[in-house]
Amino acid sequence: MDNKERLGTIGIFLTALIWGYSFVAVKIVVREIEPFYLVGFRNLAGGIFLSLIFFRRMKKITKRDILLSIPVGAALFLGFFLQTMSSKFITASKVAFFTGSYVIFIPFFAWALYKKRPHIAAFVAAVITVIGLYLLTSFDGLGSIKAGDLFALLCAVVFAVHLMLIDKMLEYVDGIIMASLQLIVAGIISLSAGIITSTPFNINAVSKESMYSLIYLSIGATGIAYLLQTVSQKYVNPNKAGIILSLESFLGALGGIIFMKDPLTINFIIGGICMISAIFICEIGSTIKKTD
Repeated sequence: MDNKERLGTIGIFLTALIWGYSFVAVKIVVREIEPFYLVGFRNLAGGIFLSLIFFRRMKKITKRDILLSIPVGAALFLGFFLQTMSSKFITASKVAFFTGSYVIFIPFFAWALYKKRPHIAAFVAAVITVIGLYLLTSFDGLGSIKAGDLFALLCAVVFAVHLMLIDKMLEYVDGIIMASLQLIVAGIISLSAGIITSTPFNINAVSKESMYSLIYLSIGATGIAYLLQTVSQKYVNPNKAGIILSLESFLGALGGIIFMKDPLTINFIIGGICMISAIFICEIGSTIKKTD
């Protein structure tokens, strides 16, 4: 491993770490800021940040770039909105595990759309995911799925669709331009929805803790993390990067336990292990399939 690859690996891990803690930050902010405003400010600020960093490249935006970024940004908005809504009802740790399961859905969506049968590892991962989800939703031993669980699971499905949309659109749009535009589109959609459906945003009613967490989400988890990922992945094997980024759910759950005092039950521990194992199995299966 040369120095560039080593630095790239560190950058990818830092990205996973930043995204992992974002689950805690969302849990803090959503107590005081409506989900539409939270998602709107987070994405719009992150998009503007990236646009300023890559100003020269952003000057090359075409009408086609803008049009193709709209469905991607809409999917990103819906994913973040569902994730934020789930944070109102369930712990940051559970949201992290549920969100991370998006990688399980991708091989099956690709199978349905492109007729590409997934590696056997994807089927194994799917079974383990079902077991993990059951355990994570059965704190009372009833296996009861609550509203927050459904929001989080739908969030994972939408993020899987979002990644497939990006994969397709990147055939026509520069990666940096797409990263910036999708955030701006998601921000505009969410703020517009907030203005129409929510009470007016009152910055004076927001505590310092929530404001700092919102800044972290906007600049750190959205702007800097996307920048780190974009730069670092140039020097790291995509499969290796995917496996490292899959640590996001574990780091998010760990953050919830440490900072939010999320309950640590036997069901949660076993369910969490199942989810992390499923994510790794799915990523490794994808790696094997690409090398076949």
